[in-house]
Parts: sequence; C-alpha cells; structure tokens
Amino acid sequence: MKRINAILGGGAIKNPDLKPIDDYWNRVIESKPELAVDHQIRSIGIDEETTGLIIDFIKDGEKVGTFSLPWLMEAEDIPDSHAGQPIILLSYDGKPEIVVQITKIEETTFGEIDYEVTKIDGPPVRDPEIWIPLHRDYWNNVLESYGRACTDDMPVIVEHFELVYSE
Repeated sequence: MKRINAILGGGAIKNPDLKPIDDYWNRVIESKPELAVDHQIRSIGIDEETTGLIIDFIKDGEKVGTFSLPWLMEAEDIPDSHAGQPIILLSYDGKPEIVVQITKIEETTFGEIDYEVTKIDGPPVRDPEIWIPLHRDYWNNVLESYGRACTDDMPVIVEHFELVYSE
C-alpha cells in the first residue's frame, strides 16, 4: 500500500508530519479495511479559513468533488487519480481531517467549465462566474513556477468523490 503526497500549490504544509497521518490511516483501515489500498494525501483550500470551510462542506455533503490539473500532476510526477482511490484530506497545517474516495473521473478543459462541472464544488463557488476567475487566479499562481499559465485549452480533471471516513 503506497501513499502519494499530492499536496500542490502554495501555502499549505507540503511535507506534513507523517506520524499523525499514519496513526489516522491505521484507524481508517481498521474501521474500513476495504480502503487499505494506494492512497493520496492532499490539502485543499487557499488558507486556513477556506480549508476549514471546504472540509465542513464535504462533511455536510455539499461538496462532492474537486479538480486537478494534469500539467501539475505530470510536473510533480504524481500518478493519475482513478475511481476507487482514497484521499486523506489534511487541514491547512497538515493534520488529517477526513477521507474521501473518488467515484468518477471526467476530463475537460478550462474553457469548457460550466455549471454542469462546477456544481460538485462548495456552495460559495458553484457559480461559474465565481469559480472560473477564482481558479484561474489560483492556478496561475501555482503554474507560474512551472513556466505555464491557465488557458482555455488547459486540461482539467474533474474528480467526483464521496466522504468515506470522518472522526
């Protein structure tokens, strides 16, 4: 069983203390042995406050998916996500919060993003008029260090998920 560090972007702790994550994962697989497979760790959100809100939206069933950029995954040598893959979502300071499991993967481009895509996100950003500029700014900040920029033909992976573990 392999753990993949898929923490990308700025701000969140990129190399968190693994001991609490290991302890948490052991509780997860003791409770749900079917999750004892290769998994990722990720941080989600641009700061401590939004990360906490996003985790709450997931716990409440209001956020049921997220988005990844193949350009970043390739640059960081992170394997493609796939249906069935568990993801430990960390707090902004690197503590394990919840586990989601990918249920479906879709591929699109940034220019094709519309409400049918963004409706899986948290309530404050579902409107494409909010989602698109927010993600363009965020991804441009991340992509800059790779010599890239967000474009309409940029591939985007849409990862539908379900909450499978929370303490």
